[in-house]
Amino acid sequence: RKVELARYENISFEKSELERKFKQNEAAVNALADKISQARVANLKELEALINSFLKELYMSEISLKINNKTLDAAGRDEVNLSLNDTALKNLSSGELNRLRLAFIASESKITGGGEGVIILDEIDANLSGKEAMSIANVLVKISKFYQIFAISHQPQLSSKAASHFLVSKTNGKSSVRLLSENEKITELARMISGETITAEALEFAKKLRQS
Repeated sequence: RKVELARYENISFEKSELERKFKQNEAAVNALADKISQARVANLKELEALINSFLKELYMSEISLKINNKTLDAAGRDEVNLSLNDTALKNLSSGELNRLRLAFIASESKITGGGEGVIILDEIDANLSGKEAMSIANVLVKISKFYQIFAISHQPQLSSKAASHFLVSKTNGKSSVRLLSENEKITELARMISGETITAEALEFAKKLRQS
């Protein structure tokens, strides 16, 4: 009972000590949050310019970034808002969103000099022009140094940049996958260009795509 009584007598002291430590830690956290905010503000325009350089390459409009305050949490007290030509993100097409994500991934890899993981792209070049599809292919080549990329495409531009080209076919309800040789890659690219009847012009264009 004496031990228990002594503990109760020390409660006010323990409370004051906890309050002191809390204020001390709160001040340290706020100081770190201030440093993070300052660094973000200082580098915001550089980040914006880097992302826009990739968006320009991908034939998209520029974005603008703005930092707003929010309640302090594990990520700090800043919230980065993005606007794309005054268009709300929810109103972007799936193709535009995919290219925007690609610009962010490419920017992150450029900044950090690295990246890891697998990126799976299902017809990211669908409904795009040839030059837009090729721009995506060129950006993917840049980030393929850091990521394993699997891209499903029906366009020759993206397919021509692949290190490995797999042909997926279906016969009598059974699907099969086959790795193509270099000559088979050119033939398949030509088929994508001209259809089932492969023309000499399509073969020539396919060879140029592989060499570019």
